[in-house]
Amino acid sequence: MSAQAKKGVKEIVEEEAKAFLPVFLYVWFLLAVLGVHKSIVLSQAHLVQHQGFAVVKALAFAKVLFIANKFGVWRVFDKMPLITPILVKSLLFGLLLIVMDIVEQALLEHFWPSHVDHDGIDLNNLRTLLSVGLVSFAALIPFFGYREFAKLVGDRELLNVLFVRREFFVPRREAERATTAPAENVEP
Repeated sequence: MSAQAKKGVKEIVEEEAKAFLPVFLYVWFLLAVLGVHKSIVLSQAHLVQHQGFAVVKALAFAKVLFIANKFGVWRVFDKMPLITPILVKSLLFGLLLIVMDIVEQALLEHFWPSHVDHDGIDLNNLRTLLSVGLVSFAALIPFFGYREFAKLVGDRELLNVLFVRREFFVPRREAERATTAPAENVEP
């Protein structure tokens, strides 16, 4: 019997939730901040509406990423330099966020035409799409950078480096340098 079959449903659900939750939270935060920014810049009164769509888009985004990871879509990048998967994933998921914005706008126009901002961001405009794509791409680079570094050095080690006080790491490094440093030649 495989290890997966031996696990109970509860353990599998807990593992899946632990993998899914950070992705959802990061993307939700990103979309929520972008929604607040859009509302402020365009002086929109529909702030709550943007936050609702941010949750739905974050759930959809996280699910797509989760499924892609489960099917091993990203194994193509395993032997490439680390920057390649970071930038490619940021680009692809930035494009996904643009598609989600277009779907959101279409849903708003269809179901809630009174809430559509006709003077708002025009997603049919190429410049607007490029600027939304550029912002999404740039905002996703730290997310995928963290995930790729975590795969490289390990989740626990990366969390320790980021969230544990530095002096717990620095003295060990200085002690290692002192023991491996060559003795200095002093001439009389």
